Amino acid sequence: MKKPVRILLWIIGLFLLGALVHQLGVSLVVDRVRALGWNIVPVLSIAMLWHTSNTLAWRACFDRDDPDRPGFWWLVYIKLAGEAVGNVTPASHLSGEVAKVYILRPKISATRGLPSLVVNKTIEVISGLFFAVLGTVLAFQLLEIDEQIRLGLILALGMSSLAIGLVFLGQRRNTFEWFLDLLLRLKITFLEKRRAQIQETDRNIAAFYRRNPRGFIESFVLHVFSWIFGTFEIYYILITLGEPVTFTTALLLASLSTIITTAFFFVPSGLGVFEGGHAFLFHLLGLDPVLGLSVGLIRRIRKVFWVAIGFGLMTVYRQPRDPPVSLEAPSP
Repeated sequence: MKKPVRILLWIIGLFLLGALVHQLGVSLVVDRVRALGWNIVPVLSIAMLWHTSNTLAWRACFDRDDPDRPGFWWLVYIKLAGEAVGNVTPASHLSGEVAKVYILRPKISATRGLPSLVVNKTIEVISGLFFAVLGTVLAFQLLEIDEQIRLGLILALGMSSLAIGLVFLGQRRNTFEWFLDLLLRLKITFLEKRRAQIQETDRNIAAFYRRNPRGFIESFVLHVFSWIFGTFEIYYILITLGEPVTFTTALLLASLSTIITTAFFFVPSGLGVFEGGHAFLFHLLGLDPVLGLSVGLIRRIRKVFWVAIGFGLMTVYRQPRDPPVSLEAPSP
């Protein structure tokens, strides 16, 4: 995405966030956030749980017999660094994955590293869809939702399921080479010199699904745990702010917020959308939207903290050949 567009999206996001804070009351929002106090430390720490489970999920997507299979701590470093890059660029998920491929290259070839990322991201999306469906079912049971909104959610989840299913089936045969063939038909040939590497990457992706069903299941279960840890973060924040809710309510908030942020993936780091989505969902549940905005801002602080950690690691360990700690860790 061109730089002027990125800047425009950042400005729009900041404007929306500022307008929302102003509308709900600056002092009320600030008081809510300040009320957390030193309890912000556990909030920052809870993220370690899903960073761990997500990293183990990614490691399960490598060939277990590969002697160059990266160790746990090395993947933690790459994950945090890649996500730091992704969180300050549009299409954060795609940008983050590209950054991970680049950082991973000195340790393992792209034709082996990229398949692990593709498979891991696919499994993460499948688990996220499962989580979103669960949240939607809960919403239908617990909330009075307009029929048009219900229909929209069902259609969105149905289309998402179909798209993910087609992508999943396609990865078992031809993940990237079809795009190369399309470019060739359009007389665009600058990637033809990479066809052999692309074909090898496709074969490695397909091989994972044939040879490593255990890795697929492990990765899926670990990603589900990550979503649960995210739910616990919301639950803990609300309890700490003196707003006790059930874990089911926190699960509903976490899953529906995932749908909102995914729909606005093109906004850098979901700025404004992330916070506004929380305010909207709290209003939808009959809770104080100021509380929802406060939760969104607290989670934003946590995100900024870990983005800073990621950039800090990139600064300290500029040469990826020198991992930050031991490469070995127990297999997931």
